Amino acid sequence: MQAPSAIPAVSKRKLLATTALSLLAAVVIVLVAVLPAEFGKDPTGLGQLLGLKTMGQLKVNSAGGEEIVAHSHERKPRNARIEIAVNGREELEYKAQLEKGEPLLYHWSVQGGPVHFEFHGEPTAGSWPEGYFRSYETGDTDQGRSGSFVAPFTGRHGWYWRNDSDDPAVIVLEASGYYSKLARIDVGRARIE
Repeated sequence: MQAPSAIPAVSKRKLLATTALSLLAAVVIVLVAVLPAEFGKDPTGLGQLLGLKTMGQLKVNSAGGEEIVAHSHERKPRNARIEIAVNGREELEYKAQLEKGEPLLYHWSVQGGPVHFEFHGEPTAGSWPEGYFRSYETGDTDQGRSGSFVAPFTGRHGWYWRNDSDDPAVIVLEASGYYSKLARIDVGRARIE
């Protein structure tokens, strides 16, 4: 049987030198590769030579890192003001059909109530899982909400309201934007007709 071999002792000086060398290597990798490839920043200029800066700039631009402030549209914006009667304990949906990237400005208020609401969207184009929807905001209110919205996908985007009282309420919805249709959706139905 052999005796276990002894592990050689490492001096503090050698351990410190190895640690410092490792840190220096990490800093060089971040400056030369990671910053250019991931964030489009190239403090050394080597990222450009290696083609990494272009890749990083594409990532940043596609992730919204480059702000676009002007948008043109093929059609005129639409404006609507709708008064929606909601009986006690009734629920309903109103949605706007929007193309991806189209804006919507909205304000809704409640006379009566209170109402529970959910602002959400469902895609109508592209490949999506069955029953997919995306919730943007939910809450209980007797006041209403104002806001702006840019459609993250082509589909129906709007509100589900439920009157939580026994008394009738009226929801006044004002919407402006590049929607093609703004209509009531029966809660049990899947599509705008």
